[in-house]
Amino acid sequence: MAPLALNPSQERIAALLRVRLKEKRLAHALSVTEHLADFGPELGLERDRLITAALLHDLCRNFEDDIMLARAAEYGLPIEPIHEARPILLHGPVAAEEARRYLGLTDEDVYEAVYWHTTGTPGLGLLGRALMVADFSEPLRKYPEAAETRAVLAREGFGAALRYMAQAKQGFAEKKTQFHPETRAFCDWVMRGCPPVPETD
Repeated sequence: MAPLALNPSQERIAALLRVRLKEKRLAHALSVTEHLADFGPELGLERDRLITAALLHDLCRNFEDDIMLARAAEYGLPIEPIHEARPILLHGPVAAEEARRYLGLTDEDVYEAVYWHTTGTPGLGLLGRALMVADFSEPLRKYPEAAETRAVLAREGFGAALRYMAQAKQGFAEKKTQFHPETRAFCDWVMRGCPPVPETD
């Protein structure tokens, strides 16, 4: 993978991650960033935007449940019964809002990618879909589907990797007693054939 070169804004995010995240979660965030920066430019996505989205995606992942719910309420984010049962599902929306409010994020595509990276949503832009694939398949992930997603990405391209991830993600979600309805909607949208995306070589 290409080494990370961070701009001053990204250095500020990385410094905040080192304060907020536990060691394992920080390693994951950096691995997602390296993975996305490696394959994302082949999709025609700008490297700086990829790095920013990936660094931000787990900014609030280590918040305690009560803090997550309180921040979501403070920011006026929708809080559904599924969020009350599993507040961790709010870490993307809360991170997107914190980035906009406190870190100067103005890029709406980056905001959308961070907001929806956990559940997905039908109509999600290419940056968001790429972030989801990177988050699901970065090399530190231990489940076999992560390695297989990387293999599909290398062998068949991004579209095939996205479809494989969606199928696997839906299978994971349905094994849980509660899962976000947007996850099913997103996976169905992908499997039905969401708008075509550029393929990797």
